[in-house]
Amino acid sequence: MASSSTSGQQQNEVGNAFDEIAPQPCQSLTKKVHHDVFINHRGCDVKHKLASTIYHTLDLVGLRGFLDVEELELGDSIPTKIEEAIRGASAHIAIFSENYAQSPWCLAELSCMLKTGSPIFPVFYHVKPDDLRWVAQEKGIYANAFSQHKKKHRFTSEKLQEWKTALQDVSYMSGFMLNNDNDDEGKILKSIVNSVLREVKKMPVNGVKYPVAMDEIVQNFESDFLQSRENEKTVQIVGIVGIGGAGKTILAMELYKRKSSSIIRSSFLSDVRDAAAKNAIHTKQKKLLEDLRFLNESFDNIEEGKVILANRLRSLCVLIVLDDVDHQDQLDALLPPKDSLGPGSLIIVTTREGSILTNAGITSVHRIRTLHQSHAEKLFCYHAFSGPSPVEGFEDLVGRFLKVCSGLPLSLKVIGAQLYGINSKDYWESLLDKIQRKLPKDIKDKLKVSYEALDEEEQEMFLDVACFFIGESKKLAIAVWNGSGLSGLYGWEMLFNKCLVDLDQKNIIRMHDHLRDLGREIAIHHSPSRLSPTAIIDIQKGMRVRGIMAVTCQWLGDRKIRDPNPPYFKPPLKEYTEMMKNSSPSAGLQVLVVKENDFTQEYAEASTNLLWLRWFDFQHRNLPSWLSLEKLRVLELYDTKQLEVLWEDEVNIPLQLRELAIRGNNCLLRLPKSLGRLKHLERMCLNNNSSLEHLPEEFCLLQSLKFLHLEVPDLRSLPIHFGDLVNLRFINLRFCKELRMLSASFKHLKLLEYLNLHCCEKLVIAPDDLENITKLEVLNISHCKQLQELPHHITNQAPLKKLYMSGTSSLRELPGNFGQLIKLETLQIGSPLLTSLPTSLGNLSCLTTLIIDLFEKLESLPESMGRLNLLQHLIIKRSGFNAFPKEFGQMSSLLNLRKIELIHVAVSKISLAGDSCPSLETLNVKTCNHLTEIETLPTALKFIKLFKCDMLKRIMGVGVLLNLQSLQIISCPELDEMPSLAGSASLKEYIIEHCPKIQKLEG
Repeated sequence: MASSSTSGQQQNEVGNAFDEIAPQPCQSLTKKVHHDVFINHRGCDVKHKLASTIYHTLDLVGLRGFLDVEELELGDSIPTKIEEAIRGASAHIAIFSENYAQSPWCLAELSCMLKTGSPIFPVFYHVKPDDLRWVAQEKGIYANAFSQHKKKHRFTSEKLQEWKTALQDVSYMSGFMLNNDNDDEGKILKSIVNSVLREVKKMPVNGVKYPVAMDEIVQNFESDFLQSRENEKTVQIVGIVGIGGAGKTILAMELYKRKSSSIIRSSFLSDVRDAAAKNAIHTKQKKLLEDLRFLNESFDNIEEGKVILANRLRSLCVLIVLDDVDHQDQLDALLPPKDSLGPGSLIIVTTREGSILTNAGITSVHRIRTLHQSHAEKLFCYHAFSGPSPVEGFEDLVGRFLKVCSGLPLSLKVIGAQLYGINSKDYWESLLDKIQRKLPKDIKDKLKVSYEALDEEEQEMFLDVACFFIGESKKLAIAVWNGSGLSGLYGWEMLFNKCLVDLDQKNIIRMHDHLRDLGREIAIHHSPSRLSPTAIIDIQKGMRVRGIMAVTCQWLGDRKIRDPNPPYFKPPLKEYTEMMKNSSPSAGLQVLVVKENDFTQEYAEASTNLLWLRWFDFQHRNLPSWLSLEKLRVLELYDTKQLEVLWEDEVNIPLQLRELAIRGNNCLLRLPKSLGRLKHLERMCLNNNSSLEHLPEEFCLLQSLKFLHLEVPDLRSLPIHFGDLVNLRFINLRFCKELRMLSASFKHLKLLEYLNLHCCEKLVIAPDDLENITKLEVLNISHCKQLQELPHHITNQAPLKKLYMSGTSSLRELPGNFGQLIKLETLQIGSPLLTSLPTSLGNLSCLTTLIIDLFEKLESLPESMGRLNLLQHLIIKRSGFNAFPKEFGQMSSLLNLRKIELIHVAVSKISLAGDSCPSLETLNVKTCNHLTEIETLPTALKFIKLFKCDMLKRIMGVGVLLNLQSLQIISCPELDEMPSLAGSASLKEYIIEHCPKIQKLEG
């Protein structure tokens, strides 16, 4: 800040004052920071141009700089004021000019700046870094200035040497050059300010202590949800959803740290939910504005804050993280309108409540999952042992703790920390036993937040899932809830959106073990004000009863248990039945699982209120007449060896039934005509029923039926009016080997989305059977041996996404317009009579998976396959083609192909250009006994497996695959030539077995 008019007395004061500055970082100071940036400069050289411009530009982006004439006030102690400004600044700018070293102020300030430890940004204005270094040899443009300081004896030799050292140290720092009039001063000025702004963060975000797998997690997140910064021209809003302790905040922090370097205006607002609970959202609005460099904004309420945010952020590129949001009002208050933000803006919202994001129109949502086993072990061990792996002797105990934690980062951290420094295995065993019985309080409290946010009905449904519906289908749970007067689908969506439940790929309900344990603990101690909708008794050998689930009878009191797996509870069923007689009618058993054939007429009273009956080892000719079916919604019978008829017509009909499933070999000869009276039946499954040949015409009265699974080998025909089942969306008739034809009315099933005719060996599909079925998405006609041609209208099925048609042994040709199935994503195709694939195959622009199977006469693949630019998986099995098409092997348009698998294929040589298939990671070749040579391969390959290729002699090009991680060659007895693997720098695994002619592998 030096000026040309500084007096000698002031110079001495400078020397004295700065002698006392201790070399400590400014973070250790307790005084309030008044300035963001200190600008060190020689006033007579640059004050009225460069320094002043930098100062005012910093001000425009919300950074307060210190420039002496702007900041000093009458009566200020100049050295003290400067010292405070330097120590309090988060960053420093040092402008070196020709006369810089003439000022003791400048030199003293520079020395002080270095001692604080804060970043310094050098600006070389008509000087070079070498000019700063030459002072040590008393040369260069600063030599004369130091000579004058020495002659005047105003500063000690130690002080002069300190200043020289400071100049030398800064000369090696990365800086900015302004050396001639041709330099783009405006562009350089912008770079200076941007660089400073990246360093000066109003909201520092601490990284996670042990960032296990963080690079992989962030990379996957960015790949799935974030555009590249170079191509980004839109505003992105991304949600991260998960249960408490799943790692939402940690992921958001890491993303913020990585993205804030490229987006100047950024803010991380933590604990939004807590702020809302304290009625302090307006303080979060002010914090957001301050972080984004809008200082001193004043407003009195949230609505004013919303207006100011929208106005100030208009057209600006910003990075904002809103962490732990739990209500729509919080998003409304803190999330600026998307169309008001500038291109490149990125907003990240973390929440436990997915519906908030949906209601806000946020469609990019990452549902955070638990950690993979290997990552979970590392995180746990870092907290327990301060290392990535178990201490010797503790491996088994660590594995048992990992099972308890189930991949939840919070649990791994909390429980691991409890074990840190404890070497007693007895203590570990004791803690494990305690945790298995009861969750630690800090974990339970974190998880319980989401449970307590549910209303009473949703809480009951959560407890039902925790205690019984894990491993069951979503539709079954909803059917039971609906049947007990609850809003099943709505309640499920609430639980799912709050990440309290999950689904696997088969729509089976899953729940994290900690949430399960929390729910079961609540169920044991919780006494709801109204009767619970469900109850269960498992009847086992010895008539022991375990797991009475949510039976809220007075005689049970607080001992009621929903969990089917607690310790045995022993009032026998007969005693339970007597107790129920003395209870209110609505308190009856509603869910019953019978696991042995001990459920007899003496327990008829217990079935009065049944909603769901699952009966294993069913040893009756029909459903017992004493069994009450009046309220039944779900009926499942397993191992029905003696079943001949479900019920006698007009007797004991379950008119409220929503789902019927009969599984296992039986003697079922007919279905009752009264089945047609089940007006509410939506799902029906007859599986492996070997004797049923026909369905009654009354079957066609099931107007609510949506899902039909008939795996009935002897079924010969469908009813004439089968097409009256107009609400059917799913039909599975696989292994109906005696079925000759579909009903003539089949074409009226206009809502049908899924049709499986796999292994209907005698079925002849008429040309117009599928004529009007325009919503069909999945069709499986594999191993329909009588199929000679595809149904005429199949190529007009615009929404068809998956088509399986391998093993169609009578199919002689495919239609030329096969390529019109432009939405097809998966195709499995094959017939021993077909000799070629249609050229139009290349028009299937959405195809991701192609399986060519049982194509014995196929001699080549069509050249047009090179146009399948979305293809990811290519699997060829039991086919006769002998070479990849030239176009396929050379074109790089197969950008997304990741896997090639060849099994029992007659190919003699594999040659794929190195630059083809840039995403190809896996090549599996099995039992290709004509294969003799593998030449060039795509450079992207990571995994290669060659198995039982009896004639394979030579493999070339493997040694130059830089990305190759695994190479397995097994049972290739003629292989005698392989390149060195020295160039495969990424290779982690190679297995060469039963290849006797390979004696030594180089590299």
